[in-house]
Amino acid sequence: MAEAKVAGLQTLERGLSVLEAVAAHGPCTAAQVGEATGLHRSIAYRVLCTLEARGYLRRGQGGRYEVGLAVLTVASAVHSDLQALAHAELSTVAEATGTTAFLAVPHGDDALTLVTVEPPAARAPVSYRPGVRHPLTRGAPGLAILAAQPPRAGERPEVTLARDLGHVRTSGEVVPGISSLAVPVRLRAGRVASVCVLFVAGRFDETAALERLHAAADRLRGN
Repeated sequence: MAEAKVAGLQTLERGLSVLEAVAAHGPCTAAQVGEATGLHRSIAYRVLCTLEARGYLRRGQGGRYEVGLAVLTVASAVHSDLQALAHAELSTVAEATGTTAFLAVPHGDDALTLVTVEPPAARAPVSYRPGVRHPLTRGAPGLAILAAQPPRAGERPEVTLARDLGHVRTSGEVVPGISSLAVPVRLRAGRVASVCVLFVAGRFDETAALERLHAAADRLRGN
């Protein structure tokens, strides 16, 4: 019985790791998923087929996998009020700044992108989709989340500075060649998040963007 439980947990772990890999890197092939997850290609392929059959993934052109509509059914039950409000606020930020705006929340040791909005009438420097994850200790979105939390021993100086300044800026840590600007958000019940934009340095009004981000953070605070 114990062995069956372990096998079941391993199957679940594989399924979740594959789904997260596709969300972060998709559209991608079975080989790319295997490389990202450390699974043998044949195992990755079987997991992909199972998730596709359940609607959590879909296979597009060239046999590449991307997140399917079934994920929306699950996601709609999570942070629904926050997502709706964040989408409205981020739409204002994206339209005003002409770049991608998003909300990141902590997920274990990672910053997880929960809501993303691209500008309606401009070409954003990079496409950034919900579900993307990166370590909290790397990139402005994660550092801003840490700045919304109590100080930790050994934290990066940028986190300490962000508590004083109310924002943090990094370059090339989230997406190579792209800068990110983020503002901490303190939600209700002790939860935290960050509102962020991605941009190309030298061709972007950071002061104006910060004003928009702080305004969005103020309206999201306590939700």
